Parts: sequence; structure tokens; C-alpha cells
Amino acid sequence: MTNATGPLYRRATTARSFVTTVRRQEETFNHLFDLTFGILDGALTNRIFCRLLNEDRNDSLKSHGRELGQTLGVDKLYDICQPDGFFTGTDWSIAVELKFDALTSLDQLAKYMLAFALERRSTAHRKPIVLAYIAPRPDDLTAGAFPFPLEKIGTDRLPTILGGAKTSVLKRLDPVMDLLPDLLDDLRVLAFSWSDFLGTLEQVQAGLPMETAEGRTVRRLLGGLADEIRHHPLARLE
Repeated sequence: MTNATGPLYRRATTARSFVTTVRRQEETFNHLFDLTFGILDGALTNRIFCRLLNEDRNDSLKSHGRELGQTLGVDKLYDICQPDGFFTGTDWSIAVELKFDALTSLDQLAKYMLAFALERRSTAHRKPIVLAYIAPRPDDLTAGAFPFPLEKIGTDRLPTILGGAKTSVLKRLDPVMDLLPDLLDDLRVLAFSWSDFLGTLEQVQAGLPMETAEGRTVRRLLGGLADEIRHHPLARLE
């Protein structure tokens, strides 16, 4: 209780600052991100992330939210691993971690390795995997968190990553530990700015047709997410 002797009700913010206060909360944007990609067609999701990553893949990416553990047959996975975005396709899979003012860590990297390893165990299919960070200052985010360059990630980094993981994560990793060396060889960790992601959304949105109701609806959907980025007080757009 912040005021034990005062009134039970306390105004936390003013009406004027309410929108900014809500927008500053990472969880608010995360819900919009999850909702947007939960609605989008998988082929369009693939197009967005291929453009962001400069990839050329003809695939359809399925978005997984809180039901990821259920999909992979793992109880209470969300208690340990809470991906902001986790997308699986036939040819590749990508996880997305959204940052505004929070930090990352080796423990968080280990959690994403857990999600990728569980997906690989479930499908028995080896394919390229990507962990993409989106942050205001991506270079600062990753340089301060990982004691190795992102482009140097591989099997030889496994002891370092496990050394930075919490006991609860290591316990979940133990049954899939045999998958981790190959998984790290297949993993790319990349970091992008919010300006990069916003530019990608704008380019894809501009290429959608205005002639059909579906095209106009998807344009509005992507436009809404883009507007939230433009108005986010912590996005630090260039």
C-alpha cells in the first residue's frame, strides 16, 4: 500500500498523460503485436519477416501465442518461456523479442533456445531458425547482454549460454540438451531498430491492393500497428 493512512482510491495518472502512460508499457504493445499477427495470413507474415531479414523464402508462418506450450505438448511452458512472437513454417521458424526499455540476457536467450528445441523435438524437422530482437538501440542491447558477437553464435557458445541460464530454465532444457548443439549451428540472432521494423510494415502495407475489401482491411490492420510504433514514446525512431 503506497498510502496506508490515506484514501483507498488514488488517481495514478491524469487524463492528459493516460495514453502516453499506457503506450510506455511494453505489455500493451506486445498484445497489439500478438493480435495483429494472430489475424494476418501466414503467407503475409512470412513476407513481412523475409523483408525485414532480407530473406527469400516461399513459406507460410503460423503465429503461436500463449498456446505454444499446448501446441508443443509441454505443460506450463508459458511459466518459463514467454516469446513476444513465435512463428513456425515448413522451411524456417522465427522468434521475435520486442524491447523498448527492458534489457535482454543469456537467460532470455536460453529460454528461446528451449522453445526452438521443443519445436524441433515435436516436428523432428531440422531447419534454419532465427531470433530477431527489435529495440530502440539494437547494438547497445545485444552488446551489453552477450559476451560474444551475434554473428559468432554457434555450438562453441553453448557452455557460456548455459552458464548464464537460471536453474528453472536449465531444468526444462535438460530433456532436450542433445538437440542444442545442432540448434545453435542453425540459429541466427539478429537485432533491428524500431525504425527498421516500421519501414518494413510501411513497405508491405503499400504493396497491398486497395481494390478488394480484404486488401483494405489488412492495410488498416498493418497501419494500426505502424501508428502505434510511430507514437510510442520509447521507440526512438530515426
